[in-house]
Amino acid sequence: MPRRAHNLLSATRGRVRASMNKGNLFNLFKKGPTKYNQQTLYQQKWKAKQETRAYHGEHLGEKRWKAVFKPNLNSVAQLDASLQGKKVNFTPNAMQTYATLEKRLEVALFRAMFASSVRQAREFIKGGHVKVNGVVMKHSSFPLSSGDIFSINPEKALLAMGRVKPSLEQAVKVDKKQIGAWNNYVKTAKQHPKEVWELKQNKPPTLNTLNDQAASKTVSAKSYNEGLEKAMLEEQRKTTRESILSKILTVAANKPVEELQPEAFKSILPNKDDASKALNAYKILKEAEASVIGKTSVEDCKKYISTKSTEFKSKDEARIASQAKKILSEVLSSHLEFLRVNCENSKIPEGSISMPYSPDFAKKLKTHAKLDKDAILEDESTAKVNLPWQKGLFGRQDPSKPYFSPWTPRQFLGAFAVLPHHLEISFETCHAVYLADPVARPGHSEVISPYGLPTHERAFLYYARKGM
Repeated sequence: MPRRAHNLLSATRGRVRASMNKGNLFNLFKKGPTKYNQQTLYQQKWKAKQETRAYHGEHLGEKRWKAVFKPNLNSVAQLDASLQGKKVNFTPNAMQTYATLEKRLEVALFRAMFASSVRQAREFIKGGHVKVNGVVMKHSSFPLSSGDIFSINPEKALLAMGRVKPSLEQAVKVDKKQIGAWNNYVKTAKQHPKEVWELKQNKPPTLNTLNDQAASKTVSAKSYNEGLEKAMLEEQRKTTRESILSKILTVAANKPVEELQPEAFKSILPNKDDASKALNAYKILKEAEASVIGKTSVEDCKKYISTKSTEFKSKDEARIASQAKKILSEVLSSHLEFLRVNCENSKIPEGSISMPYSPDFAKKLKTHAKLDKDAILEDESTAKVNLPWQKGLFGRQDPSKPYFSPWTPRQFLGAFAVLPHHLEISFETCHAVYLADPVARPGHSEVISPYGLPTHERAFLYYARKGM
């Protein structure tokens, strides 16, 4: 049976444990170099033993640890280099004091980052979630050998390395604040769209190192460009000779021909040449008193354009219609090209820092309905949260999962992400290979420890005498 866990992460006690808890990170941060001033040799060894045992195998009783302690330490010495007169780094042999614990399945599981602490690794093993060479292993002290493959249920690895799942009440409390902040933002954006847009573009970079801003900017620019292209294609699809003629007749309706200028058609045909051609087409039809004059609907214009030359009452009327159709075809071709070029010029480079201002962006924003806390506490499925950055309740997008969903790494995980040399790990499959027992090499030790060589030397001296 392991030792009872009583206030392990106490900030007052300040012991550094084999745990990825944020409280343990604080203890590690405030832990300065161990001082042995004005202490006897025994006091130094006792203090070093206390510090190192708090991290290495703290769940084991002292009697049990002394039974597995081995005074013969494994190390590698580069004799060939020393014989040739080359400078060889010192081999930290004493760092191997607790190397025998690294063979245990529970410690290897923690080192492989499949569990957030050694004690949690023990729980996973006892629960039958860990396999060694394809066989379920329920003995946490099982000694691994070179070449052994151990694995864990991926759901348990996600639970260990993921953010803590909030309770239903906590999730509702967070979402109520988020919805309130979002509704205030929408209200402000509708009142002052320009100021909110500029504030959004000048927003400082996030402190979240896991947020890939370059990728998000690329996605934003890409989606913006795709929106422009989609709108351009839709406009081109709607633009026909009939629609252009209908717009020309609408603009020129009830206006004398002598007073019309090309600028009058700029609203429907921004290109100057197209506007001039539109005026020319209207004059031809007006002077000939074509049957389509005074009819502004697209259906009437389509009927006029689709009329064949032989179906007109006279050859002059057919000739006038042919000239107008020719001009409208030129205007159509030119306007379609104008739309394409304008779309290409309006696109922004991928990854651009600033997005062009859109006056309609605030109109697309919608407020979110308030949550009914009582109804959600009775039935979680009634919760409907649809925010731009979140779908579903905070941390409970999938209530059936025991971890934060969508899965998010636990806090300060990067500070504990130290992988040992004696393990080969595959996080995609949650498998790891135990390559060999950790050894000490010149200038390097394969045993991970928060304490330096002086502390381990004194701890080794303590157990080399007392542990035999």
